Formats: sequence, structure tokens, C-alpha cells
Amino acid sequence: MLTPCPAAVDIGAPQPITTWAYDGLIPGPTWEINPGDVLRVELVNDLPTDPAGSGAASAPPSGSSTDPSASSADHSGHDMGGDTMPMDRPHQWTTTNLHYHGMHVSPEGNGDDVFLTVEPGERYQYEIEVPADHPGGLFWYHPHRHGGVTQQIRGGMAGAIVIRGSIDEVPEIAAAAEQLMVIQAIEVDQNYAVAAPIPDPTSSEAFFPRNQILYPINGGLSPTLTMRPGEVVRWRILNAAEGKFINLVADGLEFHVIAWDGLNLAAPEQVSNLFLSAGNRVDVLVRAVAPGTVALQCTPSSSQKPGTQGVPGSTDGLPPELVTRPIATVEVAGDPVTMALPTELPAWDQEILPIARTREVTYSVERDGTEFEDFGVDGQQFTATNPPYQVKLDTAEEWTVINGLDGKYPQHAHVFHIHVNPFKITKINGQVLDKPLWRDTFILTGTNGDSFTFQTNFLDFTGKFVDHCHIVSHEDLGMMETIEVVR
Repeated sequence: MLTPCPAAVDIGAPQPITTWAYDGLIPGPTWEINPGDVLRVELVNDLPTDPAGSGAASAPPSGSSTDPSASSADHSGHDMGGDTMPMDRPHQWTTTNLHYHGMHVSPEGNGDDVFLTVEPGERYQYEIEVPADHPGGLFWYHPHRHGGVTQQIRGGMAGAIVIRGSIDEVPEIAAAAEQLMVIQAIEVDQNYAVAAPIPDPTSSEAFFPRNQILYPINGGLSPTLTMRPGEVVRWRILNAAEGKFINLVADGLEFHVIAWDGLNLAAPEQVSNLFLSAGNRVDVLVRAVAPGTVALQCTPSSSQKPGTQGVPGSTDGLPPELVTRPIATVEVAGDPVTMALPTELPAWDQEILPIARTREVTYSVERDGTEFEDFGVDGQQFTATNPPYQVKLDTAEEWTVINGLDGKYPQHAHVFHIHVNPFKITKINGQVLDKPLWRDTFILTGTNGDSFTFQTNFLDFTGKFVDHCHIVSHEDLGMMETIEVVR
């Protein structure tokens, strides 16, 4: 059972965070499963009832919460297709559902159906059949009920899914200790509460007001980790922020990346920093070079240039939420050890079927001058009744995703994410990559006109799902489209 509910959570801030959380925890529980398993999750929505349907009366928490056992607890959820709420504004943010981010599972039946709506006081039984050949890696779950995703994720509703696989059996990896790191961006007001959205903000307001952003790891601010000189530890990092990108640096540690988005590389790749856009995951073998105290420095960044509306500035021109800060300390001490790194890995490199169709997809912001109109895909904001883009089962397509014109911000990043099937990036800005990149989430860098091209197979599952910007405030404002795989 997984229960989103009002909570006061101690993450090490000056006072507990007033928010909504899974089972009262930030982050939610970690689920460890194997290929071939059936993941059964009963989602019980214990968020406050919102009779108006707009969410306007439901700033978390309002005191008492709905007892699902005393209401329509056996309700099985319903499709959002009949909703009449505006699809380009925050709305109904106490309704919810679950998305299994990055997993290759069915979007139909009791599977990864993001069109499902579970109202306060209702519950829904998910049964996720994990294919026997599913890649082993780091995935995650989070809400995906359009209109309320931002409010729930920015308050901490997210959790990790670890799927075991062949990479865990590589001797050098099996010998390394494993450290999961769920990094979140909790957006709070001056009272350390997650404020309610403003569906129709004035020019001096934001859709999602805040005074500061806190960056906990595994639910705690500034944790301390320990390593021995020469030790290799496997860090499994998830950026579960609503829309912030994070760049991680640690002088005195070596980073050897072994997987992105749960998809293994062919061999470890040494890097000096780790940049994760919203929704990305990275597995990295971390080696401690010498004794000492090492700060894990995090530089957050936004989809727009500094100067976010409604956020206080700082003396260097950056809003405080984007200033580089240490988010963890690594104490390297004790007897030195010698640990090896693997030279090769069981790479994920699925063969792409013959390309049946090519397509251009543009993520853009429509404005009247500089005034916001809506976010959309190919100039169309999301509605549940839009005709889906149809593809044939057991075919492959090549898409070029374009960062479209924004009349106010010439540098405005977006993050492309597609459900069910990962993709193989072959070009960035038209330049063929020497080494293609497998991902399920990828940043469209911050300049209008930037693009990347990928190929993907539509295998195993029919049904409707979505692609969207994983700066989920952009998704809630309309930057999402429906895809349907048909026979």
C-alpha cells in the first residue's frame, strides 16, 4: 500500500516541512524488484478533499485528512478524458495516480496508465508486470495526474525503484557498497510549508509560489557519507526535482559512470562532473582518492536564465535557490584499500528496427508578446481529448525534437521524456554522435532552435501514453501529447 497524505516531515530544516508525502515520508519507500516480477501497489489517496475541483481550497495540509476506509475506498479510479478543468493551468492537485518512470511496462489495464484519476478518498490497485528481459537499473515512481503533478512532486512525492540485473553480477560492481541518493528540490514558503498553486497569477506572482528551495538527499539535508582511501562505492543518483537541473562536483573523488537512466554503458566512463536534468538517473562508481573531507557540491540550474519571477535575488545576480552549495560531505578515513574498476559492462544496446517513419516534434511556448499564453507540443496544448499520434506496434521511428521559439526567453530549456520505450540519441543539433546515447529523459539545451534526433522501437505493448516536458510545471501547463500504439 502507498498512501499520499498530509505530513510534517523533518528533513533537518529549522522546522518540519508541511507538505504532502507518500506514507508521510520524503522520499517515498524504495522498491527493489527483479525482471519477471509483478509489482502490486495499492494507491490510497488520503489527500484533502477538494469539493470545488480546482484545488484552490487545499493548501497542504488543512488539518484533517480523508479516511479512505470511510468513503468510496473500493473505487477503482476513472479516466480523465471527461474533465472540464482548464488543461493549461494548475488544477485538481489533490487528485493523483502513479507513473513508473523509465520502466518498459504496459500502459493499459492496471498498468502505467497516466490518464487514470484517483480522487481523495479513493484507492486503486496497480499490477505492473515487469518483462523477464527488462533492463536492470534505477527507475522511479511519481504522480502523473495532469494539472497536479508539479504540486505533488515539489512537495516530495517521489520514490526510487531498483530493478536488479546482470550489471549487479559484474565482480567489481558486486564488491562495491551501494549508496542510493534520491535528490529532491522541496519548494517551501517562509513557514516551511509547500504553498498552494495560483491558477491565475498576476504579473507579480508565480503559478507555484515559493520563498526557497531545499535540496535533501534521501530525506535529509547535508548528510555525511564515509569511505576509505581507495574504496569504490556505487552511487545510484536520482534527480527527483520538479524542474531543477543539478550539477554535482566533488574534488577528491573520481566519478566513473556505468549507466544513465537505468541503461548500462559498454564500459565505465570517467567524468569530472555529473549533470542530471529533471528525471535523470545515473549510476556511478565513485573512488575515494586520499584521506580527507570532501564536499559534494551541487549547482542547481533552472530552465530559464537567472531571475526567476517571484524569487528573491542575491548579490551575485543569482536567486539563492540556484547558488552552488554543498549538499553532502564525504569523510574519507581509515585503512586504505585497493579496489578495481570493471573494464567492460553488459551494455544496453537494443537493435533498432527498420525506421518506418520520421517526425519532427517541437516543444514551444506560445505568447502574446511577452505575456504567457500556453505551453504546447507542435503549437497545441495538451487536452485528454486531443487525437493521439498513432504508431504501429513492432515498428521503429526517428524523431527530431526541437526547442521552439519563446517570445520572452530566447534561452529556455525543456526536458523531453517519453513513456514505455527508451530511445537512442544519434544526433544533437544535427551533428552525428560518435557514440549514441540511450536515455528515457533528455534535456533540450536552453537555446531556441536546439534539437536532438533519436530512434526508438515501439515494442511489446499497445495503448495510450505520453511524451512531455519533464520540467513538470511545463507539462502541467500543457507541454504534453498523447501517443497511441496500435496493432
